[in-house]
Amino acid sequence: MSPRIALLGGKLNILERAHAAGVEIVLFHDRGAPEKRAFELCEKVLEVDLKDFEQVKNAVVTEHRRKPFSRVISIAEECLVPAARLNEFLALGGNTATSVRLLKDKHLMRRRLEHTALSPVRTRLVSSPEQAVDFLTILGAPIILKPVTGAGSLNVAKATSADDIFAVWPRIGSRGPILAEEFLVGHEISVESFSYNGEHSVISMTSKTLTDNFVEVGHAMPSGLEHEQWDAVVSLVTDFLRVIGLEEGPCHTEVMLTPGGPRIVESQNRIGGGGIVELLRRSCAYDFLRLAVTVPLGIDPCPTPPAHRTGAAVRFFQAAPGRILQVRGLEDAMKVEGTTIFDPPKEGNSVPKLEWSLDKVNGYVIAEGADIHEAVARCEKVIDMVDIVTTPQD
Repeated sequence: MSPRIALLGGKLNILERAHAAGVEIVLFHDRGAPEKRAFELCEKVLEVDLKDFEQVKNAVVTEHRRKPFSRVISIAEECLVPAARLNEFLALGGNTATSVRLLKDKHLMRRRLEHTALSPVRTRLVSSPEQAVDFLTILGAPIILKPVTGAGSLNVAKATSADDIFAVWPRIGSRGPILAEEFLVGHEISVESFSYNGEHSVISMTSKTLTDNFVEVGHAMPSGLEHEQWDAVVSLVTDFLRVIGLEEGPCHTEVMLTPGGPRIVESQNRIGGGGIVELLRRSCAYDFLRLAVTVPLGIDPCPTPPAHRTGAAVRFFQAAPGRILQVRGLEDAMKVEGTTIFDPPKEGNSVPKLEWSLDKVNGYVIAEGADIHEAVARCEKVIDMVDIVTTPQD
């Protein structure tokens, strides 16, 4: 009998992988019609309000009673906790709701790490600018302010003074509790791992390119760390996942390489965004979209660190906010060896102010190379060749 899953959210990419693996899919999608091909790939497509857990629960339980699910699966940020709760409720196994909440809630994560003395970072939960100023005064150093359950670098701000805090608070303080943390100095990477039955395997590490407001506009792997530093990060992340209690699936963990050693920034039990799934395929020959479904179901084995990694990189096109008047150099850029341009910028497109990850709407280039340096160089060559001319708009 083919395994059957309840998939909370999900685009065609994961539907195609699951279908190709022989998995029966019931897609629970948010309001609005999904793409037509979804109906061809799924046994059933049901519309629910994914933000309403009771509605999702009732729909999933009803389908489970009709024909049992093997697992409730999601790789969508907003559905990770609901999927874990439903697996617990239906006794299907997988990650516990507690472990997923520890990853979703940055304050709870910090408290757990503090309790185990792993990856020390000074933090405080604040609910007013005055409390944040008090924390800054005690540290005597820059701090980072971030939403407790935020994602995609939205409303993350660095503050070096009380004036900075009061300036950003109207924008970030109305969205719930804010976590104030010491500003970690160093090079930030992400760690792409996979877990099964509580055993954790670090597959690769990704170097990042960040804007001044911490939006990721470039990734490259494998990160060019020395062996000793690579091993230290592997040790930290596997200890971290053990402490959190993660059982299965992909995980994307951000780590700061500080002079005092690597420190956990945050983590999510999903595949990294910003093209990382494609970098993993090109650099490590692993399809994390397929594995996110097939490993928990026992169809495929858990991936292990590859013996060889080639270079792969992604860079997102950027331009001044406004409406695109002209795109120059794109035709020649498409001919650069080892590169592929996806969703290229077009005349008439809007360019929003880059405030978080979902503002990167005008395409990107992915490159392969013998190593990370060649892949990055090819990406940068394409970015330099393309000139996006915009005009301001309301």
